[in-house]
Formats: sequence, C-alpha cells, structure tokens
Amino acid sequence: MSHELAELLRSVLKEELQPIHERLDRLEAGQQRLEERQQRLEERQQRLEERQQRLEERQQRLEERQQRLEERQQRLEEKLDHFIIETRSHFKKIEDELADHRRMFEILSHDWRNANIAIEYLNHKIGQHDLEMYQLKKRLELQETK
Repeated sequence: MSHELAELLRSVLKEELQPIHERLDRLEAGQQRLEERQQRLEERQQRLEERQQRLEERQQRLEERQQRLEERQQRLEEKLDHFIIETRSHFKKIEDELADHRRMFEILSHDWRNANIAIEYLNHKIGQHDLEMYQLKKRLELQETK
C-alpha cells in the first residue's frame, strides 16, 4: 500500500507540478529570450560606442585640420598685407619716378622749343647775312668792273 500510495502521491504531485513545470519552462524560455535580447542590446551598445569613438576621433581630426587651415589663412593674410604694403611702396616709387620723368620731359621740351626758336632765329639771321654778303659781293664786283 505504501508503494501504491507513493505512486498515487507521485501521480498527484506530477499532475499538480506539471503546470508549475510548464510555467517554469515558459519562464526559462522567456528568460533565455531576455538574455539573448540583452546580449544583442549589449552588442549594439558596443557598436554604438565604437561608432561614437570613431566620430569623436574624426571630429578631433577635423578640428585639427580647421586649426591648421586657420593658421595657414592667418599666414596668407600676413603675406598679403606685406605684399600690399610692398606693392604700394613700389607704386609710390614708380609714381615719383614718373613725376620726375614728366618734369624732366617738360624741361627738355621747353629747352627743345627754345633751341628750335634759337635755330630758326639763327637760320633767319644766316639767311640775312648770306643776302647781305651776296649784295656786298655783287657791289664789289660792280666796283671792280668799273
């Protein structure tokens, strides 16, 4: 009887425990799914952190490049300022030389006009003297023939 009782008890317990086992199996399966999802979430989180790290590194490189560009721009601006100053200086020198050349040209032009006037005057005087000498020569010839 005790064996039958034990079997009966076992059977009753088995029937009573069956829903608990099924529920426990479902809980374990749910727990397994949760653990798998947690693992996937952790993997995604790891990938996101890696991407964020790469983005931060890229941003750092971009900031460094921007800094170098700003420094180069500053140097170019300084060079341009020096070039402008130098160009203005050369331009001023050229303007001064041009003004000197213009003054020299005006002086030479004035002297040239004066020289031409003097030459014309002297040519005119030479013409008068030639005429007077010719007339004197003709008079002398006339007097000698007489």
